Amino acid sequence: MKHIKNNNRLLIAQVEPPQNEGSGDYFYRTHAPGIAMAQEEGVRVINLTNQHRHKTEIMMKADVLILKNICDPDILPLIRGRKEQRKLTVYEIADDLNALQTWNPVYFFFKNKQNLDLGFRLANSCNALQVSSPELKKLYGYLNRNCTVFPNQILNVPPEKPLKKNNEQVIGWGGSHGHMADMAEIAQPLINWIITRPNVSLHLMCSEPIWKLFDSLPQHKKRWTPPGLLDDYYNFLQNIDIGIAPLKDYAFNRSRSDIKFLEYAVSGIVPVMAHTGPYIESVNVGKTGFLYKNTGELIVTLNRLTDDRISAQNVAKEARQYVIRERLQLQHGRDRLDFYRQHLKFPHRQSNEVERSIKWFEGISKLEGAIVNERHLQLKATRFEDLLHDGLLAMQIQRNMQLANAIFEEAVTMEPENYLTFMFAASISPNPIDCLCKALKQEPHSIRTWILLGEEFERIGKIKQALECYESAINVYSDYDIPHLKIGALLRKLGRHAQANQFFKKANMIAENLKYLNVTTPETDLNVNVKNS
Repeated sequence: MKHIKNNNRLLIAQVEPPQNEGSGDYFYRTHAPGIAMAQEEGVRVINLTNQHRHKTEIMMKADVLILKNICDPDILPLIRGRKEQRKLTVYEIADDLNALQTWNPVYFFFKNKQNLDLGFRLANSCNALQVSSPELKKLYGYLNRNCTVFPNQILNVPPEKPLKKNNEQVIGWGGSHGHMADMAEIAQPLINWIITRPNVSLHLMCSEPIWKLFDSLPQHKKRWTPPGLLDDYYNFLQNIDIGIAPLKDYAFNRSRSDIKFLEYAVSGIVPVMAHTGPYIESVNVGKTGFLYKNTGELIVTLNRLTDDRISAQNVAKEARQYVIRERLQLQHGRDRLDFYRQHLKFPHRQSNEVERSIKWFEGISKLEGAIVNERHLQLKATRFEDLLHDGLLAMQIQRNMQLANAIFEEAVTMEPENYLTFMFAASISPNPIDCLCKALKQEPHSIRTWILLGEEFERIGKIKQALECYESAINVYSDYDIPHLKIGALLRKLGRHAQANQFFKKANMIAENLKYLNVTTPETDLNVNVKNS
């Protein structure tokens, strides 16, 4: 058996808010890197959401903890505890949070400045920060001196496509509804061009509103595939010859990864990409793909490729080889591990410690919802986690409080010792104080619960109890400005301005230590959120 140094053995946990596990974002940022890292002997990886019933145990147990876009003040004392144990915590920012567009599921959450500041505070509090593109490092690298870029990579290589025996050329694109404006910009010029080319058709995998942009294109010249999972998307790409990637020069788009170029390339498709941030450095023009700055250049490139099919095939082959040589995730798992080990400074571990960790991992692997792939473990949502998510949806999106209450009651029955259910249900409970007290009985170190309880006492005029709750939040973690602001605001209402100013001063001192914060108001919003709670 191959000997492995004990300190080369790692337990890595990747934690993120609940999301569609069939999405590209989850696959490329969480699943694929986890699979790649777990290929190294001695490395074990767990993927889970921050609503999982075993999240706290796993987050404290892991040698390396990666928090992707997590926004929860209760993580602050956990990060501090991990530092005391000399464990590594890494924050991940995968999007430009200051430039989210309204279609993004987390737009309204991060539009709230306090939520955005909390995310940045967590990034600053961690040992390191990882991002998915050089543009994101340029924007957010100041949050943490240990910041690195881990680009998206391709995990699986599809079979090489056979050469076509007919003259048909298929132009294709697939993407989310968030690309509506990108597609609208090229729709009419593309329609006009395709109509003039007898052997060219358009295949789209998209939302119905994007498909309707191409209503005037004759039916025999187009084919629509509704959106699906990532596997469906790769199947869709098997019929495409030339892949287009319109991308308007917006701040959010500039911070995207180059994954669409890679998806086209590895699928044997000629990539024709917008001359925008993520593609400029990746595409070797004329060899692995093409860039265009406007619709005129797009049409010129499409003309060239459809007129010279041999040249197009050569570019497609070289693009595929580029991905196979340089952009496969399994080739880059070591990049992440080297970075983590560089910043991980735990003391030498004894063999019995390592054995206990391995046995613990084996035990976690037997939990309900566990999907095990050798040393990689995905903890999928079980009925309990689904109830938490569905209850928040019913409460926040559907505004059906009766349904939400019934869902949370079932969750409490399943997991009576989990504080999240009581905390989430408090806002719709006829007795929110009782709910929050039950949450604190289960988790007395929950900053968020202490603050919510203080707000409830303040709402009914119990000032002394409210102040005690905010002070309890400070006792849990003194370097979080929100409870200081809460006390300051409450004292100001009572006319105790000198004392209030002391708390406001403390909040601003905290903000000055975190240069990116600018505390100007005592107003806060700690409401739970479906995607980021």
